[in-house]
Amino acid sequence: MKKTIKQSIYTFLLICTTLVFTGCDLEVQESFVFDPQTKPQFTFGATTPWEWLQTNPKGEYSYMIKAIKHAGLEAEFSNTTDKRTYFLLKDSGWSDASKVNTVLNREFGSQTILIEDTDPVKLRNILMYYILPVYVDQGPGNLKTLDAFYEFKTLSSDPGNTYLTLDRDWNYSIGINYAPGLSPNALGTRCKLHNYIFSNGNSVAHIIETHTRLEIFK
Repeated sequence: MKKTIKQSIYTFLLICTTLVFTGCDLEVQESFVFDPQTKPQFTFGATTPWEWLQTNPKGEYSYMIKAIKHAGLEAEFSNTTDKRTYFLLKDSGWSDASKVNTVLNREFGSQTILIEDTDPVKLRNILMYYILPVYVDQGPGNLKTLDAFYEFKTLSSDPGNTYLTLDRDWNYSIGINYAPGLSPNALGTRCKLHNYIFSNGNSVAHIIETHTRLEIFK
């Protein structure tokens, strides 16, 4: 009987010890604190968006690089003086067999078409839709009211995609084309990363993972 009690105590202590040491490997999750000043997440000095894209960070911008070259837009993504906002689309937003909301699927009707085989004029308008001729970060200086929708002119010449709408949620994440009353063809998306600062502060970029538009591109 005494042996059984001792064994039980020993087992209990062993379990407690194991839990203590296992718990030491778990970090306490920090509470979410947002800096309302929206300090730049990444600052790249005089580097332009095009120079940064060509380094193909994490191998996630191969389609964007090919599309810019095919559309002849290297200069538009190399701005150094004008105020610009860029939305840079990762590869999964161009072609992904598991998604229908991609550029190649939605605008060219195929997941297997090569960028080189697309219409360069149409491709140019799609890429120019991702550029605003103003500087917009996710701070309250630009998107002043929470969950309000603001229209911004794009550089696209496509008649159905001359503007886009931006909003910010409670943690300052930017949403694109979620305003009520948009066309049934509109595709909305939320930015995944914000405030990539280029061109000595003249340009800001936000990262998106899915295609966005107001209307089907012509």
